[in-house]
Amino acid sequence: MENQDLTVTPQQLALDIYEDMSGQGSAICESTRDIGFLRNNIFTRVGGLGIAARRVLDAAYFIVATKAPEELIDDKVYTFTADVNYFKWLMRYDSRNHSHLIAQMRAAARARVEIMTAPSIEELTEKDSWGTISLLGDCYIERNVVCVLLSGRVIKYLISPYKAHWLSLRASTAFSLSLARAIYDRLIPCEGHGVTEWFAFDDVLEWPGKVGESRKEVKEFKKHFLTPAIDQLNEVSDFDVSWEPNADRVAADKLKIRFRFTKKQGADAARAGIQDSMYLLLHNEFAFDTPDFERLAKRRDVWTDERLEQAIEYTRHKLNEGKVTVSPRGYLFKALEGNYRIGEADRKMASIKAKQLEDEGKQRRSRDTTQAKLEASIQAQNDTARAKMSEEIRAGRDYFESVDAPARKELCHSFVSQLIPQRLIEKQGLSRESLSADNILTVNRVVADAFCSHVYAKMKKARVSSRI
Repeated sequence: MENQDLTVTPQQLALDIYEDMSGQGSAICESTRDIGFLRNNIFTRVGGLGIAARRVLDAAYFIVATKAPEELIDDKVYTFTADVNYFKWLMRYDSRNHSHLIAQMRAAARARVEIMTAPSIEELTEKDSWGTISLLGDCYIERNVVCVLLSGRVIKYLISPYKAHWLSLRASTAFSLSLARAIYDRLIPCEGHGVTEWFAFDDVLEWPGKVGESRKEVKEFKKHFLTPAIDQLNEVSDFDVSWEPNADRVAADKLKIRFRFTKKQGADAARAGIQDSMYLLLHNEFAFDTPDFERLAKRRDVWTDERLEQAIEYTRHKLNEGKVTVSPRGYLFKALEGNYRIGEADRKMASIKAKQLEDEGKQRRSRDTTQAKLEASIQAQNDTARAKMSEEIRAGRDYFESVDAPARKELCHSFVSQLIPQRLIEKQGLSRESLSADNILTVNRVVADAFCSHVYAKMKKARVSSRI
């Protein structure tokens, strides 16, 4: 049986994952695969919402982003629907209190955000655009179906690929504290490590939603909101975060705070014996992940820094000529293998052509660069998810090998009985009848990894149940 590449949309993938996980009573944050969408940076400025209302927006926007038509008319209203149980799973809503869900949707529907082309309201001129939009538009629940109505103009702002970031529902639903989530929203558009802008303390007070008057005092807010939020960010997010005030002792009305952050990274740079600057270039520009750095490490005696720089220069040159049509990463390895490099005549020709292209299309090149950075940012998110998945696979394997034969047999049966594993097994040219607890770790690497992820999810759920 030949392997076939089947096209699966993000919406179809999410529905398949939901079908498997909801049957097990598992939350979206426990998924071994990422579920998310591109979200415009303007939505990171939303404040005054509790954690459940924020999740309402995330679930609604995921459905809109995965179902919106390519051509949108500004003044036309589009309707998006989803089964209410699927919608609740997307937002990790565990309660059966239907009236509370409606209250959270009502809160999300009341929220608004300003949109503008200038950096701030003080810098707006008559040449700039400004507006205020409702974040959820019209919404209602009818016969167990959630309906969201948004105009084409709002949808364009939501799913615009420019100045956008990847929002992972798997990552965002891991937060239980609204302030931790609000801070996370302001960090995810950032790359690498650094420091945020200064935020007025009065503005930060609005981020977690309703804050009692007694808790608005700096000391109390720090104790009950800020410190727990930072702790949760460091525990469940892909950032190491700290905060600092603009002065040690200052009145609340003059207090400002900002956040220092470092994006967690693996040891790929050290493994390949390259400088951090080269690691970031390969990681961001060419979407290198762990297997690629391992491949580079094995040939570092031949692929020296000089050779690597030559190959990068050659690949960029071919990219500019439009000769690379499939994978820049693969082409870079081809250039390394073939010892390809460009000469001075090529550089001169490229310089002339670049100047011509710059004169003819500055705006087009700017958009292409933005898109490339966006794709690299998405790949970086996927790299983080893959690293976590590898650890889960290892833990699942260790657990499976430690339990007795009846437990192994039950774990194997629960895996091959589910829809997604069955599709995976068939795609690998196997039949589920041929798999058993004795051979499932050795027959096929892809199947074995998927099985270990399944075991890890079972193990994690069992531990949570035992603590309860």
